[in-house]
Amino acid sequence: MTLHEILTEIPRLTPREQLVLLEVLSRSLREGLTPTGLHQRAERESTVDTLFGAFNPTRQALSDADLDRIRYESIVEKHS
Repeated sequence: MTLHEILTEIPRLTPREQLVLLEVLSRSLREGLTPTGLHQRAERESTVDTLFGAFNPTRQALSDADLDRIRYESIVEKHS
């Protein structure tokens, strides 16, 4: 069954069947949050840190003046 078919059938289910479906989905999501699932999340966060380094290799916080300058340059570039 495809996702589209499932979504089409949900309104046709009885409230009891919808509740059972909700419980099954909830259980599946909880299993995704097991230590294995959390390890995958940590890997994704590591990727985010790596990508952040690509955009800000010095890893120093930008000052308000720097942010204003970057915004200004972006707007000028966009509208020129």
